[in-house]
Amino acid sequence: MIQQLDDAALRGVAGYSVDAMGIEERDQHGQLAGMATLYRDVHRIALEQQGRAVWFQQMTAELARMPRGWRRWLPHWVVRRRIDRRLARQGLFDVDRYLGRYPDVARSRHGPLYHFLQHGLTEQREGSPDFAGTYPRTNPDIFPSILASGLFDPAWYARTYRVEGTPMVLLQDYFERSAEDLLCDPGPLFSGSFYRMENPDTRFLHPLEHYVTYGIQEGRRAFRPAAADRFMAGGGSGPLLGLADFLTPGHKAVVLHWERGNFFFTDIARYTVEAITALGHEVSLLTDHEGIDLTDVDIFVVAPHEYCVHGPGTQFSEKTKKRLVHINTEQWHTSWFSLALHKMAQSKRALDINPLSARGLERLGIQAGFLPLLPRAGGIFDFKQAQLSRQVTELRAVKPLIFPADFADRPYDILFAGALNDRRSRALAKLAPTLANYECFLHAPRLRGRPVTAQSPNMINSADLAQLARNTKILLNIHQGDSHYFEWHRLVLSGIAQGCVPVTEPCADIGLVKSGEHYVSVRIEEMADRLKWLLETPAGRRELTRLHQNGRILMTQLEAM
Repeated sequence: MIQQLDDAALRGVAGYSVDAMGIEERDQHGQLAGMATLYRDVHRIALEQQGRAVWFQQMTAELARMPRGWRRWLPHWVVRRRIDRRLARQGLFDVDRYLGRYPDVARSRHGPLYHFLQHGLTEQREGSPDFAGTYPRTNPDIFPSILASGLFDPAWYARTYRVEGTPMVLLQDYFERSAEDLLCDPGPLFSGSFYRMENPDTRFLHPLEHYVTYGIQEGRRAFRPAAADRFMAGGGSGPLLGLADFLTPGHKAVVLHWERGNFFFTDIARYTVEAITALGHEVSLLTDHEGIDLTDVDIFVVAPHEYCVHGPGTQFSEKTKKRLVHINTEQWHTSWFSLALHKMAQSKRALDINPLSARGLERLGIQAGFLPLLPRAGGIFDFKQAQLSRQVTELRAVKPLIFPADFADRPYDILFAGALNDRRSRALAKLAPTLANYECFLHAPRLRGRPVTAQSPNMINSADLAQLARNTKILLNIHQGDSHYFEWHRLVLSGIAQGCVPVTEPCADIGLVKSGEHYVSVRIEEMADRLKWLLETPAGRRELTRLHQNGRILMTQLEAM
């Protein structure tokens, strides 16, 4: 599909210098320029067709709405007028404009809307919105907000498109250029063409204007996974801030999380309390800040896309919003990240459970730090050996857990635990013939976007998952999307920390934990053969033992951080 294409190689081809090129290089440059032109044309057509499809869908839904209650008894001409006004308000069809453009329609017995649907469409009369694959002009009043968002990168834009000027001049150039060139981007992260394809109903505003004004707080998906991965990897290399950098000497602290939210976020909130306490600060764990005096208190919000969107955080004052330290848990290509980013952009202060994600937030102008989730002694993630809870054993067939001293004697070969989606379904289906040959524990509920609470029958809590991992050789990891996001809580906390060896799709390099040294990185297409090699051959079993031992050393090093 068009939105899945990575246009980084095509962007700016026409402006590339050819003065010093040889004949072959000139030919290659000409081919790339031709591809860029073709891509732009095809993309424009795709946007137009997508816009038409969305319009037909919205029109069908509106015309199918039947009058309710007393409105069912209104005269037909009154009902028709109400429909006309509703369609005009939604920008779907304007009766007055259609009549003004085509006076002959006034002689139709059935009215302008009927005429357009029955005759106007086939006659190519203009009655629906403009579906041209171009971006509308932007109000300059939004420019300061766009610059503050960090999504427009003046230095990157000037370098990529070979222009000069102040940030405001460059931003003006971007809006003028992108109105004609759909592939023109404001920075290395945001792509207007991707956003428009993901959100076709936003065609009445420029994509960047829409996202900064509305889309970010609506939780719109905005970032192509590959672009987000590159953006995070392109951050600085210096030391990241830590939790201590967000604590004020002499101040108390409060950690907030949504009571009805994901159970794992509750675990993170408790872990944050433990870490703050270890740093010598008085701290409280709350699910509601109402009635609490937050003056001179450091406020940490776990999973702002829950607490500040669905929970009590919607009631924060504007002054308090700017003091919050948000703890982000979400991957950049998701809608939940957009909701969280909206809150982090307000306070400009955040902690992240992924170090690369923290560096990405820094690039957006947010003071960001890394909060590594580790099995702190006596803490929420320090899982003592125990049998599984009844919530697991009553609903699932589980092998006896024996916690062997020898890694090779672990009863399970492979463990997978993750929410099922279409991508993971396809991957697991491809691996099924191989998995069927081994002792596996597979937990893949379809959650459909709902938080997994402690009462959910689809829930396996962190402690139970740790017990299973301690009885398993391989922790299988399949990414939820196309991003190579390193899932610290899964690979380190649920895998390496429990002596289990992660076998995962390729992950972004976070520096601390390395592929080939602490885990196995392999593409889905090659994963079945790698699993067979690891579990069935002497060399593979030796490799598993080596990675298992390296993981033990790594955890000792991390816990000393």
